[in-house]
Amino acid sequence: MNKNEMREIEIKLEGRSQSLDSAFKSLGSALARTTGVTSIYFDTADRRLWSRGLTLRLRAKDGRHELTMKRETGGLERGEWSAVIDGPVPDPGALPSGAPREEFGLILPEELTEWHRTEVRRQKKIANIGDATVEVSLDRGRILAAGREMPVEELEIELLGGPENSVARIARAQVMQRSVHVAVESKAARGVALAEGGSPAWRKFKRPVLTRSDTVASAFATIVSATARQVAGNLAASRDGSDPEGVHQLRVGLRRLRSALSLFRDHLGPSAEGLKTDARSALQAMGPARDLDVFLTQMLPPVEAANPASQPLQRLREAAELARGTAYADLRTTLDARPFNRMLMDLLGAQDVTLLLSGTPDAPLTPVATGLLRKRHRKLMRTAEGFATMPLEQRHEVRIAAKKLRYAIDFLGGLFPGDAARTYRKGMSRLQDDLGHLNDAAVTSDLVDHLATGDAEAQIGAAMVKGWYAHRLAAIEPEMVDAWLAFSNTPVFWKQPGPRKSGKKEKRQ
Repeated sequence: MNKNEMREIEIKLEGRSQSLDSAFKSLGSALARTTGVTSIYFDTADRRLWSRGLTLRLRAKDGRHELTMKRETGGLERGEWSAVIDGPVPDPGALPSGAPREEFGLILPEELTEWHRTEVRRQKKIANIGDATVEVSLDRGRILAAGREMPVEELEIELLGGPENSVARIARAQVMQRSVHVAVESKAARGVALAEGGSPAWRKFKRPVLTRSDTVASAFATIVSATARQVAGNLAASRDGSDPEGVHQLRVGLRRLRSALSLFRDHLGPSAEGLKTDARSALQAMGPARDLDVFLTQMLPPVEAANPASQPLQRLREAAELARGTAYADLRTTLDARPFNRMLMDLLGAQDVTLLLSGTPDAPLTPVATGLLRKRHRKLMRTAEGFATMPLEQRHEVRIAAKKLRYAIDFLGGLFPGDAARTYRKGMSRLQDDLGHLNDAAVTSDLVDHLATGDAEAQIGAAMVKGWYAHRLAAIEPEMVDAWLAFSNTPVFWKQPGPRKSGKKEKRQ
């Protein structure tokens, strides 16, 4: 039995048929081979594999069958374990010894059921591009599940040999030349969504695991990779738009990226600034869709519940729903456009941190991390000076400084485990919740004014919403001040707390 274990590094591109054909032809001059490929995906009735981010695929190959398990990451790189077997029975026990059996336990072949399959016509060739060797495949066909189907038309570029950032570099060139865009979501993930009749899954940020043996370079690479997975892993859900969490998590990923680039600013070269600027432009383009999602799902419903059958509020909702449709159309245009995909390619290719770092990338991480956390903490303390009597408008800057510190802790806090870190995180979470309510109310006030422009009845609804949240903010003011006072006097966890200087402890006024 032929067994192998490997890492798969690939990028998928979607776009117009003509553009995909042109891209395929441009990638190497080797003669392409065309075959029909049917892939059947199996799982247990309780989704034991997929719930752990794993897929099991059976594919006919040269008169035999290839059984493959992959780990879904939402990024370019996936773990892959394959075995060529004699029959069409998907037995996980046939996988190589490196397969993650400890994650899913014993699964017998009779426990597995087909959940979905893909049927494609594949053109495939091997290309040598620069210092990389890649397999280029153009797939056209369909995904079938639960009596439903969806079309598939995509170009895959998979690394066979060469630098790991080569795939991103090659795909970037295609993005800059043709009407194509990145589609990180796998056929397996699309098949699962089709089988379950739901929308594409969204992906939360997974905190990077750093150790005291890490250098600045290795830590930065790990952090950038984590943000890249969150951004790429939410593209499909954001395009779909049926679950507001998709755009939210995509924007959070971009914010984390900008925060990481800002946090390590003193260790980065000029090319990092361009990535940061591109991420900011993308965030701004996605803002209207997210603001309208929050308004329609979180901010407007409590006011409607307190004022049932209100025609002014209904007019306001209708205006918001119409604006949301336009905002999501604009969002999809942004995600398919060249600037965003260029930025995404740069982000996914930034695993080679030498492209971004300067100075002393091999410096030990821990002392640098301590200094970075201390700097962010001091910035928050300065920004929030006099918080108890600060006008509401100024607290927006406090919210931003707190968010930047929170992201820095998410990146680096694992270096300092213990009860002190948990206490600090808990206090910060409470503070951020209150500051988040403040920001939502401010955004809502501006938004309803815009939505109600030129509509007298909707303007009444806007006044109702603004009055509701003005009252709410007044009610939570004491709680917000208490949260700040508690947090500001919580000892930091990245050093032993020293004696406090007299007069520095803020008191309620």
